[in-house]
Amino acid sequence: MLNWLRRSLLNRIYRRTIIHYSLPNKRRRSKGLKNISVILDHRLGIDKEHFKKIGKCFNIPRRNVRVLTFFQSQKQIDESNSASSFSPKNISSFGVLNDVLSDFCSRNSDVLINFYDKDDIFLKYLSAKTNKRFSIGFNCVDNELNDLIIEVDSQDIDVFVDECIKYLKIFFLKNK
Repeated sequence: MLNWLRRSLLNRIYRRTIIHYSLPNKRRRSKGLKNISVILDHRLGIDKEHFKKIGKCFNIPRRNVRVLTFFQSQKQIDESNSASSFSPKNISSFGVLNDVLSDFCSRNSDVLINFYDKDDIFLKYLSAKTNKRFSIGFNCVDNELNDLIIEVDSQDIDVFVDECIKYLKIFFLKNK
């Protein structure tokens, strides 16, 4: 019962956030792609290094490709990757983010890759709160979150990465 109430409250806050962030705003256009942020669902079993390949293709330093991994419970997070991981406990019922998530969301990002295929309110809320210019994701998640939807199986990471590179070259290299 308590978990349902928590998700319901967060879903209401998420809806307000989506409306706020979907309003047209004048985002500054920069020349080129300088940083990439990724929200990755641990349940998919995908290695973070696949996203570094995208950065390497655009000559982005490794430190500018940030991957934040979502775990179902706090117990699954080990201390070695606690700075780049989060669980539902890190987001309050009223949408307040802990320091790690707040830092992730507040940094400007040219591209946000929403690499999850579950319609999970915690992942969607974090995606909506992240400061980004362009977002990429899957069709099976809320389509209001993503500017580009890539329809491939989430387990076929190589095809997803190749498609991301192809479209990002079109969007960012043609604007130079």
